[in-house]
Amino acid sequence: MSAVAEETTPAPKGPSMAALVAVVGILTLIAAGGGWLLGGQLGLAKQETEDKAAASSHKAPEEEVPAGTVVALKPILTNVKIPQNVWLRLEAGVVARPGEKVSDELAATITGDFMAFLRTVNLMQLRGTAGLEYLRTDLEERARMRSEGRIEKVYIWALVME
Repeated sequence: MSAVAEETTPAPKGPSMAALVAVVGILTLIAAGGGWLLGGQLGLAKQETEDKAAASSHKAPEEEVPAGTVVALKPILTNVKIPQNVWLRLEAGVVARPGEKVSDELAATITGDFMAFLRTVNLMQLRGTAGLEYLRTDLEERARMRSEGRIEKVYIWALVME
């Protein structure tokens, strides 16, 4: 029985080292070529986007809308109505409509109006992003009324509660 086991053919050897190197080299060339083509396509897409952006930014002068003047208001420090032991510090600014100017007196009037409004606020009204958005909308409305429409927007830069 041992003679029969010795006569069996040996297991076939795997591919030679040269074949393995050739296959890896071919796959490397295919990957490099694919990367080169993909990079070229992405570069063209990026160039087209930049060209469109450059073309849209070159408008005729009469189409450009001038930006309004931004005026930073003095910080407001006050307590709220409920609970009265909570203090607020509000740092805000207003944006005048194009061509309008905000005088120091108007800025002081708007700041005083904002302070008076904040003294009537319940702390629960200021919770979350919706509360902050409602506050900004209310302040914007008050600023428009005080300025007789010269104020376009109100920005809240900081609101700290203690």
